[in-house]
Amino acid sequence: MLLRIRSPAGTARINVEPTTPGEDFAQLMLNGIPKSDEQPDPSTLKLSNQPGSSGESVPFSALVGRTVGDMGFSHGDLLFLSYKPISADPQSHPTTQATTSHPHPSQPDPSHPHTHTDPPLPNTIPLKDLSHVQEPDIDLYWYSKNGKIKRKRDPDFCRHGEKGMCDYCMPLEPYDAKYQASNQIKHLSYHAYLRKLLSSRPASQTAATDLPPLDPLSLSVMDPCPSGSHPPFPAGICSTCQPSAVTLQSQTYRMVDHIEFASPAIIDGILSAWRRTGTQRLAFLIGRHDKYDKVPMGVKTVVEAVWEPKQEGELDGLTVETPWNDEERVSEIASWCDKGLSVVGMIYTDLTPQPDDITKTLYKRHAQSYTASSLEMLLSAAYQISHPLPSKMSPTGHFSSRFVTCCLTGDEDGGIGVLAWQASENAEAMVKAGIVEASVDPGIVRVRKPGEGEYIPEVFYSYKNEYGLQVKQPAKPTFPVEYLFVNLTHGFPLDPSPLFLSNSFPTENRPGLHDQSLEMVISQLSGILRGSDSDISDTGTWPQRIKDEVKKWLSDWHLVAFLCMQGLFSLAEQKVLCRAATMHAHPSDKNALEELFASGGWSTLLTIVESSSSTSAPVQSNPPLRAFGEMGIDSPHTVGSSSSLSGMGIVDPPAGGETRGGGGGGTEGGSASASGERVCPHCTFVNEAGRSDCDICGLPLDG
Repeated sequence: MLLRIRSPAGTARINVEPTTPGEDFAQLMLNGIPKSDEQPDPSTLKLSNQPGSSGESVPFSALVGRTVGDMGFSHGDLLFLSYKPISADPQSHPTTQATTSHPHPSQPDPSHPHTHTDPPLPNTIPLKDLSHVQEPDIDLYWYSKNGKIKRKRDPDFCRHGEKGMCDYCMPLEPYDAKYQASNQIKHLSYHAYLRKLLSSRPASQTAATDLPPLDPLSLSVMDPCPSGSHPPFPAGICSTCQPSAVTLQSQTYRMVDHIEFASPAIIDGILSAWRRTGTQRLAFLIGRHDKYDKVPMGVKTVVEAVWEPKQEGELDGLTVETPWNDEERVSEIASWCDKGLSVVGMIYTDLTPQPDDITKTLYKRHAQSYTASSLEMLLSAAYQISHPLPSKMSPTGHFSSRFVTCCLTGDEDGGIGVLAWQASENAEAMVKAGIVEASVDPGIVRVRKPGEGEYIPEVFYSYKNEYGLQVKQPAKPTFPVEYLFVNLTHGFPLDPSPLFLSNSFPTENRPGLHDQSLEMVISQLSGILRGSDSDISDTGTWPQRIKDEVKKWLSDWHLVAFLCMQGLFSLAEQKVLCRAATMHAHPSDKNALEELFASGGWSTLLTIVESSSSTSAPVQSNPPLRAFGEMGIDSPHTVGSSSSLSGMGIVDPPAGGETRGGGGGGTEGGSASASGERVCPHCTFVNEAGRSDCDICGLPLDG
């Protein structure tokens, strides 16, 4: 017989026999839950013949010792499986896998577009279920405010007292057109746009005001057709199920108004890789959303850190892994550091040195060329589709996205500037439906030609001609890329207060340039603890100066993420570690550092540091003396050290800075010290013994 099992993971169909044991029946039901979903807690599994608590439910333990035939089930019965998801063990040691699953919608591939189909009223949620949508805190904040623009009493036109009000000083609505024009505000904020939509509804019609004001755009073919008058697409299509023609206009609102980088070190960290390799880099932005006072009911993205995925940089582009496998784990660690901290966008470099002056960058993105290429815009739209904004104001429970895109490129002065944008709602709908594709010309977007079994709606774009008249022109087959994005402002705070105070730990996924390792953690921590005579393993004997240095060292996003992914700390200890890293920003977490010091994972780390310090040789703080001779500078050793060095065959350079082979000249090949180290005659780097080529410049050490 066939039985249908409906659970929080969906509906599954299983085939059983009347003689199937209850244990096997239970296992078949559990197998119907996808591994990617949250797994059930075995102690909470219950089976019922009615949804919710209206029917009779039995625990899974009641199935033991019985058969399916004994339970009275019939062919085609619908049963309801209920359970609570299993919670992660606080004592477990998660590494790169997230302990909770929050899957994102699938991300379209802009390089291989195809016609997309949606069911009628796609993903529509009943109004009573919209109450379960969890909206961001910044949206809840603006819902609680009236958002009106306050004005002071006008001394020229107001004829009333200080406590009076008239048309010249009464507050304005956040979407007031005159205020926008006078303050040069090009786009409405998201919440001002919502207020404008709600203002057109009569206040007396309560049923109308309860309906969500937003209507997400869908350009996909409805499958099956609501009319039911023809076979499903592509066998048939009619005016009911086919999408309407698209008329592109500049979007009047934007989901994010401003991007604020918490510290200039965030930008410098990305640029350092480009400066050392000459290849482009991409990173995902870790941050949160806050109110923005420069725009009525504005929202800004505050970037606190970045995460670089696995990638291969090139001189004029890069290849990055898709999908980003570590996203859920990175978002989870970020949420432990600060409430609301998550992946909020991406940033990448597009830098080319000027041919005649390599100290300056080429200015190639401007009004006469392009701001963002068509390929970049389609990629931005694809990432926004996979990061929708939860909203009760939309019948689908989400609307557009707050995922932002930034590009580091050359400016008109030869320096490096930031360009920021978001793909428009039209761009998201067209990429999802597979209507557009990138063009060889970066400033234009191509409308795809429909292949067999595909449908591409008509696309028009509207603009003002030289006479000031609004003109609509068909996109056959291209249209300007400016119709698919909105510009965002960006900047740095006047009084920086970053969430992470340090950036001394290497950045992830930079093999050969910056390698992360546990040895690097041990080296940095032992370097801090070496400044005190106290016992390494006993944190109670540490002076306050050492504790402050450790606290600042821990306040490094790359270090925190690395330690959480190593499995050295348990799940509960990882949360304490994240709190300790950001305790300076949260007064309620003032004891987080002491909690971390008392944890088992920290004790294990100190044990490794202590054993490494006792077994490793003393670190040579200065390069070999001969290296200074090759560099043409005086010895750093104190006066009186020459007697002890002369017995080793090493003589201090003569006074006046005249050295034999100073600056790498006058020698045949790299010189060698008593320990076998060889100094490169080209770049003066001190290489290990036995090397034939320099580790830095790659040139032969023999000259």
